[in-house]
Amino acid sequence: MIKELSNVKLNHNKVIINGHDSMVHIEGVYLEAALSFNERYILLFVTCDCPFEEILNIYLMDTQRNLIVDQAIISQQYSPGLFTDLIIRSKNTLSFEFMIEGEWIIELLETPKKSIRNLFSNRFVKRPFSLFRYFNIVNRQK
Repeated sequence: MIKELSNVKLNHNKVIINGHDSMVHIEGVYLEAALSFNERYILLFVTCDCPFEEILNIYLMDTQRNLIVDQAIISQQYSPGLFTDLIIRSKNTLSFEFMIEGEWIIELLETPKKSIRNLFSNRFVKRPFSLFRYFNIVNRQK
């Protein structure tokens, strides 16, 4: 189940939960949203505050192990972007708008899945190498 969180902050690239340093460091300047998934994970949306080349970093943090288990970066050179219209669609799916026309859909997986297809992301989404994914992300054009 996905729930919005208000107890998560970002302070000099450190994730702060309930006023305590989680010891997790991430890229970005402005925390756009934080959501809880299955009481174990926190999904973070962080922008870099570059008005004409905005970058959205998406992190999935495991709170039991205090580390980032999956991430994605949405960007395109010389493209401004605003993070808007975050909607929880179901117990494991959410949508939002950023940078290009259409909505982005994130499906959070109950268990990590082996995934070779995610090695080849689309041109807007960059993901670090991993044989396992904890979430899928796609863009649906309007």
